[in-house]
Amino acid sequence: MKNSKDSKLNSMPFLFVAALTLSVGQTEVVAQERSLDEIVVQSTGIGKTLSDQAQPVTVLSGAELDMKSQGSLGDTLASEPGITSSSFGPGAGRPVIRGFDGDRIRVLENGVGSQDLSSLSPDHAVTIQSSLVDKIEVVRGPAALLYGTSAVGGVVNIFDNRIPEKLPKAPVEGTAEIRGETVNQGRSALMSVTAPVDSFAVHVDGFSSKTDDYDIPGYARTAALRASSPLEYPEPKGELTYSDTQTDIVSAGGSYITDRGFLGAAVQDYKTIYGVPNGEPDVSVNAHRRRLDVRGGVSETGELIDSATLRTGIVDYDHTEFEGEEAGTKFKQNGVDSRLDLKHKQYGDITGTWGIQFQNNDFKALGEEAFQPPTKSETYSLFVLEEYRLIDDVKLQAGGRYDWNYIDTTGFDDDTFDDNINRNFDSFSQSGGAVWDVIEDYSLALSVAHTERAPTGQELFADGRHVATGVYEVGDADLAMERSLGTDLTLRKSDGDFRGFVGGFYNRFWDYVSANPTGEVVEDLPEYQFESINADFWGFESQVAWHLVDTVSRGVSFDLQPDYVWARDRDTHDYVPRIPPLRIKVGTNFFDERYARARFEVQHVFAQDKTAPNETSTDAYTMLNMYLSKDVTVGKQPVELFLRGTNLLSEKARNHVSFIKDVAPLPGASAMAGIRVNF
Repeated sequence: MKNSKDSKLNSMPFLFVAALTLSVGQTEVVAQERSLDEIVVQSTGIGKTLSDQAQPVTVLSGAELDMKSQGSLGDTLASEPGITSSSFGPGAGRPVIRGFDGDRIRVLENGVGSQDLSSLSPDHAVTIQSSLVDKIEVVRGPAALLYGTSAVGGVVNIFDNRIPEKLPKAPVEGTAEIRGETVNQGRSALMSVTAPVDSFAVHVDGFSSKTDDYDIPGYARTAALRASSPLEYPEPKGELTYSDTQTDIVSAGGSYITDRGFLGAAVQDYKTIYGVPNGEPDVSVNAHRRRLDVRGGVSETGELIDSATLRTGIVDYDHTEFEGEEAGTKFKQNGVDSRLDLKHKQYGDITGTWGIQFQNNDFKALGEEAFQPPTKSETYSLFVLEEYRLIDDVKLQAGGRYDWNYIDTTGFDDDTFDDNINRNFDSFSQSGGAVWDVIEDYSLALSVAHTERAPTGQELFADGRHVATGVYEVGDADLAMERSLGTDLTLRKSDGDFRGFVGGFYNRFWDYVSANPTGEVVEDLPEYQFESINADFWGFESQVAWHLVDTVSRGVSFDLQPDYVWARDRDTHDYVPRIPPLRIKVGTNFFDERYARARFEVQHVFAQDKTAPNETSTDAYTMLNMYLSKDVTVGKQPVELFLRGTNLLSEKARNHVSFIKDVAPLPGASAMAGIRVNF
């Protein structure tokens, strides 16, 4: 990025000087895989294993999460079944699940919202660094039951140890890591430490990273764009300009812990500066989030309630979009998200969770190019989820959630909007599911959910230039409640030589809100109109592995992972924009505790020609990725050395779901190397 932020980047402290590099985007786990019956899921409210869930769930933790961790949350999860990244450059990448993005995907930290503005626009970063978290759970399909109307497409729940819930066993526990990359001269370092002090546990962590513009094979812009819209300066080639990033995070927390529960708090300061490679010269974002979390839990609370957990997150967030040295639009949001979960005692064959939730957000976009008026929103919620064991091999799950949503705006000073526009939405969502243990190690899961989503302030009130995305956005204040009926059917095998799952899904939407290009140009930018359509989404996803050798000390396996989404307007038969194409990934893993762990994989992403009006198609590409890891001992301290490679054939690859795919291809051949110490 060749602008005023260079001086800011160069003046920031770095925790280390980078080691050797070779970067990857999408690697698969190489460590010994566990049975699905060993992995406990927290995000679905029941607290059972993966094979007990009515909905499809992905869990990343431990060595698998360490090796998949990337600069953005979307890139970290982009290799999982049914998940891609919004890919607005390396600084901003949000998970896209089954073609759903933005406000339909709820990103949580320990069960409450991240409360940044990543759902507002794809150029806004998710203010979570996956290298610092302990576990990521992804619930695919409608999850609005527990987490609100903005979870109609799925939930990404991130768990960290900023507020410890158990006393560490050792005097000091923690992790230290450094890594470096070749494709962008990246360097990053982190430190995380937790220690007991009598009945208290104290936690501190820090993270710092910097990357330069990343290398690309060939031209940045597509051939069609180069031919139709020639530039007045040389075409970007070999390097994606304005794709550099800088992130610094500091966190501290602690908790008081007893045999029956805990009570604690944590604070975090998150700063990031990143380029926006949208084809316009010298656009960047400077974002800052300050967060306070308070969390407590207690068990064995009485005759009725087995355990109770209270979570509250308070966030002060702002970011500024720069054009060169000039500050453009500034976004500010203050938010509170608080919820109380009550898990009742088991009565016969019935278990379940009840809860209440409160969310409040005060949003402002300031500056001459503010495209949305100041908006205040509040949501009050009640929810319940129950499970009933019908017979030994069949479990039934059912629940409901009611939300009271209030949205109002004070309007722009230039009278673009009338003052005090208010919209109220009452939404009621219900779900039901069943899990049938067909035979030993096999289960069949069915879930059905009716969900309702209130439109956002942006969808209702936007009217103006959005510089970072390079579009002119127009909302519709008369949008109705978005309703959907979704179903999932999944066959799982939890253990044995073959394990994994095969599943299909279908979502039928009424008044689906979509930002569609109109073909018009307003103030030199393409116009995008938020409008309601009736849409159908269906597809499949699968992840199956054959374990040829599977012992505690040695493992050899082969895996196959295809996924596909199809989405269309039922009335016009037009395709929905930015839907990921068919993907197929095959890989092999090797593990030997005496030597090393290794993985090699090939992923083919097919061309996407099922495009919406005024949307361009995207070519197919194939990526070869690899990973190597070895544990060594320095003195008495175990140390892990790791090496990852991605796109080793240097394929020209464009992500179809990205708004900037025609001007910003994915990185070329790359390598990453690092050192990690757990103590």
